Amino acid sequence: MPIYEFCCSACGKKFESLVRLGGEKDVACAFCGARDVRKLLSAFGIGGGASRLKASSSGCSSCASHSCSTCH
Repeated sequence: MPIYEFCCSACGKKFESLVRLGGEKDVACAFCGARDVRKLLSAFGIGGGASRLKASSSGCSSCASHSCSTCH
């Protein structure tokens, strides 16, 4: 089940909720219980660790080594 971020129209607080597919209309505010909530556009995270996102320290994107003599 995906986690969505919502904003309550009654109290104005933001909260997250696990929602089944098509179950967005059943979400109630986690703070005041009101059902008048709207889904917010949220950023998503990429799992698996940051090591895959680090740039190579060699200056060449096609080189796996840190001391490649064939880099331009």
